Amino acid sequence: MLNLQRLFYLCVVTCLCSSQLNAKSTDVRVVTQALKSTALVTELVLSGTVRPLHSAELSVATEALVSALHVEVGSKVKQGDLLLELDAELAKQLHIGALAQVSAAEVTLKEAQRVLDEGLRLLQQKHVTQSEISLRQSNVTIAKAQLEQTTSAARIAKKQLDYHRLYAPFDGVISARWTDLGQWLSVGDQAFTLVSLDNLRLDVRLPQEQLANIDHLQSVTIQPDSHPKLSIAASIDTLVPVGDASRSFLLRLSSNQKTSALLPGTSANGLFKFAHSKVAVVLPRDALLRNADGNYTVFIVEDGIAKRRKVTLGPAGQDGYLVEEGLQPGEQVVIRGNELLSEGSPVIITNRSGLAP
Repeated sequence: MLNLQRLFYLCVVTCLCSSQLNAKSTDVRVVTQALKSTALVTELVLSGTVRPLHSAELSVATEALVSALHVEVGSKVKQGDLLLELDAELAKQLHIGALAQVSAAEVTLKEAQRVLDEGLRLLQQKHVTQSEISLRQSNVTIAKAQLEQTTSAARIAKKQLDYHRLYAPFDGVISARWTDLGQWLSVGDQAFTLVSLDNLRLDVRLPQEQLANIDHLQSVTIQPDSHPKLSIAASIDTLVPVGDASRSFLLRLSSNQKTSALLPGTSANGLFKFAHSKVAVVLPRDALLRNADGNYTVFIVEDGIAKRRKVTLGPAGQDGYLVEEGLQPGEQVVIRGNELLSEGSPVIITNRSGLAP
């Protein structure tokens, strides 16, 4: 009889322990994070193209045969470097002729001035008439005009001679050559494409809904697609206040940082960070659950019980989402295990090493 009683008590204790273990096994193990209020920092990434400050299709200003080429595709040049020479023999002769006419005009003017000076001396002695003096003064005036005309013609001839040489208007690299030795070039014919490698700009298109955020700009960096891990500090150089058909605005970024990672024609991203004056609760991204109706909810833990909260989200920031309604600072929000929860579920918080606190 005693053995039967002991067996009965043993069965009762076993059932109670089993019931407690089953109850514990229904608790969901979760990781939580205390909500904080902070100033919101939002981010925006825009893709664009790196463009040079200067890019020119260099052409000749006269017509002649190409007699010398001093650069090739890929040549790096400095401002003022000689790039190309045209056959200038005819232009040289024209310039020499123009200079000879200047010399002749100078002699004519000098002689006319001498005759006038002599006449003025004779006029004092009453040996010449006033009309003779007027004629000699007219000859001096005509000689001066002829000198000015020939001097101007000589300057034009010199300019035409200079046009037979093509110089680099700025520092850069020759990206294309459009002519060759012996080729006849006419006025305006392209000879080279010169692209500046300094003062590069990143052109991006800013959506109109982001225009207001420019006033809250905290920082902007350029991330070249050729070097994804590289961040280059930049600033806004130009914002063109005219939208296009897509309702976006040209935004040009520049950087004072020297780097070979930025090359004309390559793609890069502009990373914008905006610091807003508004202070609110920031919700971690991992805490957010999207419902079938399109609304967002999170789970808050109170006294070991999960409670569902509907939240209204504002802009996304680098630390999460701005919560406009539904949460308070200090509340414990579930960031791991929330997909297993339902309203009223008992939970065990395992924030460190998977153990309950």
